[in-house]
Formats: sequence, C-alpha cells, structure tokens
Amino acid sequence: MDFRYNPPMKIAVAVSGGIDSLYALTSLKEQGHEIFALHARFIDTQHDVVPALQKTCNSLNIELHVVDLKEAFNKEVIAPFFQFYQNAKTPNPCALCNKNMKFGKLFDKAMKLGAEKLATGHYVRLANFENNLTNDYGLCIQCAKDDKKDQSYFLALTKIENLQASLFPLAEKTKEQIRQELIDKNIPIPCPKESQEICFVTNDDYRTFLLSHGEEYHFTVQNNGNVYYFDPKTRETKKIAEHKGLWAYTEGQRKGLGIAWTEPLYVLKRNYEDNSLYVSTKEAINTKFAAADRLNFLVPPHLWEGQLFARTRFREKQSPCKVSIKNIQEKLEVLVNNPSTAKELETIQTILEAQATQLCVEFTEEKQIYASGQILAIYDEKGFLLAGGILI
Repeated sequence: MDFRYNPPMKIAVAVSGGIDSLYALTSLKEQGHEIFALHARFIDTQHDVVPALQKTCNSLNIELHVVDLKEAFNKEVIAPFFQFYQNAKTPNPCALCNKNMKFGKLFDKAMKLGAEKLATGHYVRLANFENNLTNDYGLCIQCAKDDKKDQSYFLALTKIENLQASLFPLAEKTKEQIRQELIDKNIPIPCPKESQEICFVTNDDYRTFLLSHGEEYHFTVQNNGNVYYFDPKTRETKKIAEHKGLWAYTEGQRKGLGIAWTEPLYVLKRNYEDNSLYVSTKEAINTKFAAADRLNFLVPPHLWEGQLFARTRFREKQSPCKVSIKNIQEKLEVLVNNPSTAKELETIQTILEAQATQLCVEFTEEKQIYASGQILAIYDEKGFLLAGGILI
C-alpha cells in the first residue's frame, strides 16, 4: 500500500539521520510536498551526524534546519530520569521525550518555520476514530501495521492536538520494506546503525550512568535498606538481607539480587517510604491490577466502547481488561465502557484533568507485575490508543 497525503502541504520532517526518518523525508518529497528537514540536537555525541545529514539533504535538494534543544532535553528528560530512580521508580524517557521534545518544542519550532504538519519516523498510524458512539471525533493514534515496531505505546503521554497535526509515513510499512526502498534508490543513510534504547545512556547501562552522573543531578546512591521475603503461602514477611539502594532494582527482576535462597527470587515491591525491598517466588509476582496517574486522554472515555486492552510495558501484547476512573478526593469511581455510567463520564472533564485522578485496570488474566514509573497505555479493539498515564 502506498500511503499518500493530499493535497500538497508544507511539511517539516524530524530527521535523526537514521533509516526511519530518512524514509519519511524522501517519501514525502516524492509525493510532491514542500519539504524541509528538522534535526534536533538533544545531547552531545561522539559522532556528529549533521555533516552527513546535510550532505544527504543537499543531494535531495531539501533545506535542513538544526535546532539546539540540549538544555531543554536535560531539564525535561534527563533530570526526571534521575528523579524517578531516586524515588524508587523506573522511568520511561522515550515517552517524556515524545511529549516534551519531539511533539513539544520541536513541533513548536516546525510551526514557527511555517510548516503545516510535522512528520516523523514513528511506526504508528493516524486514522479517523469512529465507532458506534461517534463518527466525527477526528484523527487519533492507531497501532502500526508492523507489530514488532509499533511505537504507539511511547506516544501515550503526548497531547492529541499535536499528534493530530503530525504525519506518520511509516504507518503501513515494515522495517524491511523501508530499508530495501532506500537501497533501491541508492540514498545514503547518515546514521545506518539502529539507535540504542535510551539515547543518552551509553550501551544502555543505566546503572553506570546513574553512578557516573549522580552528583550533577543530586542523585543519592548511598541508600541501603532491608530486604524482606514475602511468603505467598502464609503471607508473612521476614528480613533476609540488605539491598544496595532501591534505584538498582525493578519490579519483576530476578537476576542480580545476590540473595541465596532455595528457589529463584523476584523483586515484588519497592517501598520508597521506608526504603525497603520486598522479594518473593515466581508464584507471587503476578497480578490482575494496575493503576496510573498523570493521565493523558487521547479519546474522551465516554466514547470508549467494546473490549478494552492495556499495556504496562513496551514489549508485550495488549491484554484485555476493565478500566475504571477513580478520584478519592471527589469520592468518584466510574467503570468505563459501562452503559449505566456513560453519561456520568461526559460531565467529569475537570476531574479527568485533576492530579489526584487515576486510571485503574483489572486484567482478565493475571500477568507479571509492572514497574512503577513506566507507562500504562489503554487501547480499544481496533488498536486505537485511548489514554495513557504513569504507573504508580
């Protein structure tokens, strides 16, 4: 399928130098749009991709703009990364980067330069959201054709208004198709290697990164405390060891605990309040429940219908679930996708935006516990991304 956008527009294409964004750039150029490239400097790198990127843009007769966002990236992505770990949570910097940087400050820059749309190399669809409750809500994010590369999960915190003003040329493509098309066109790729999971963490070794730069971000590593074993049969706990800082562990973790036991142990919970770590055997680390706050609604919940699904980590399938909206301060708990409460959902917009409001999920089947600080993403049966929040 050849995915095209009509009529011709002035489009800014966010380019990193990699295969995905380069395909977005060339495909939109071939469709007859007025294109300019927009490259953001988020961090200092050993290899500067800009000269090679400039050469490629020159060969395609496309203007390149380079935007220095290092200070903003440091404040809104790297600093929160440290703060999450300090508070015994596991951050998702890609979700924050999409929200604050790519579809935040870079999006604003694109509009200031006269773009009608911002195009990126994300593997997601932007499709008209419609169901039995509405046929005129507008565009919304939907899972990409390539399940292995779908990146909708990382957009769960991003404002829908900015996503609706964006384009995603990779929506109907696979990675293999894109790579082959660029080879066939003999287009040089400035940065052919796949990007690492966290761009500012060398070799994805976050522990070394935290220790190496902790002083700069007021990150305290001397934070030892007690490790308690939770017995799933008696539901009793007892101290069995000491941990080296809650920041060094993640819920569900098995390797690297350094605790001798009769069977493998897993991290069950990190309690920031008393600096304690709870571990148990595999039978205790499954759950049917999850909750998130700091919510972002891409589709109003009164328009959700059918079976709902949720993801609590990137590399997992969507799991069927029930979703409730809860606010203890307002003494509110509404089951979403329930005909008897549908009207109530239409009238609580201010509560949806309140910091104390939570999305609570009950899965149909048990699944491995999630890491606090990661993203909860809610989907419908058609793969539309409905809402997101930060797991608590």
